[in-house]
Amino acid sequence: MDVNIKAYGFKKKSAHRGRSEGAYRCEKTPYLFRGPARADFYQIIWLTQGTATFTVDFREIEIKAGEIFIISANQVYGFNVISSYEGKMILFTSSFFTQTELDARILHTSELLNPVNLNRIVRLNETFPESIARILKSEVKQPTDFFQPYIAQNLLSALLLMCERVLTQDTSPLFHRKDLTIGRIFSDEVEKYFKTEHLVLFYQDKMAIGEKLLSQEVKKMTGQTPKNYIDNRIILEAKRLLTYSSMSVKEISLELGFDEPTNFNKFFRKNVGITPVTFRRKEEEK
Repeated sequence: MDVNIKAYGFKKKSAHRGRSEGAYRCEKTPYLFRGPARADFYQIIWLTQGTATFTVDFREIEIKAGEIFIISANQVYGFNVISSYEGKMILFTSSFFTQTELDARILHTSELLNPVNLNRIVRLNETFPESIARILKSEVKQPTDFFQPYIAQNLLSALLLMCERVLTQDTSPLFHRKDLTIGRIFSDEVEKYFKTEHLVLFYQDKMAIGEKLLSQEVKKMTGQTPKNYIDNRIILEAKRLLTYSSMSVKEISLELGFDEPTNFNKFFRKNVGITPVTFRRKEEEK
């Protein structure tokens, strides 16, 4: 294959010392990453005119004028380069946003960024995101001072909270709780270690939790058993690499923590119904 996932790191806007590990940007929706691409930062996309269809992790997501959605860090995506549309993008890193415990809770427990149901579409009164985008863009153009990153982070937080209000209007937001939910902690740990740790026991030990309670909480959040959740995360990554990279099946198997390609082949076929080679061929034919 001659198609590869382009990996993008964040080109930092210089920030006040002490917050230089984080960054943010605000700009018009460009045809930046036609795809496939993968970024290590979050991308808030708000359309002001037209309709566009984005491809995110094998799903087509249509967004219309007045709607917002987020491409989460490390998702594989492609921008619509055919349709006529306009809008704004706000890009930010996790380290920039999570300056307080509440910030971390919002990022790791919000329904907007629920790993089980990513890329939710939200519609807000257009004056609010327009105001946020305008002020953020103005801040980016200003010489950096002590206040700038704090102003930007609070504006970003307000936008995310407004989206969260729309999504959770009939339920209680999780981040108001003093304790993070077990299910979300589990999903975060899987995201960190799924390439090397495939056994539920590892996560039980890491979280210091019993098998029964972990199973109950993960099932409550995802509708899956912990083992199914881990396996599905591995399969998603395998599909990404088979479709968008030139890595061999053997290289992918090693990347995903399998000692032997035969074990990876068996695992993939059990979960997908076809071999990795067949899956790759079918994707190439599309």
